[in-house]
Amino acid sequence: MLSLSMFFIVFGTLLPTFQYTQQAMHLKKEKMVAFETMHEGAKQIASGTVSGQRTVDGTLYRWEFSGDLCVSYENYRGEHETVCLN
Repeated sequence: MLSLSMFFIVFGTLLPTFQYTQQAMHLKKEKMVAFETMHEGAKQIASGTVSGQRTVDGTLYRWEFSGDLCVSYENYRGEHETVCLN
C-alpha cells in the first residue's frame, strides 16, 4: 500500500511538470521556426519579394514586409501569433 501511494505521489507531481515543460518547448520551437522564416524572408526582400510563406511540421508561417518584417502563424493551441522585427 505504501509503494502504491508513493507511486501516485511521484507521478502526480512529475507528470504535470513534464507536461508543462513539453508545452513550453513546443511553443519555443514554433517561435524559433518563426524567426527562421523571418530570416528567409529578409533574404528574399533583397530580390524584391515583400511577402511569402512556408510550412514546417504542418504549421503555415506567413511573412510580410511593410515597414516592419512580421511573421504570423497559428500555434499548436490554435492561437494566432505574430512576431515582428522592429
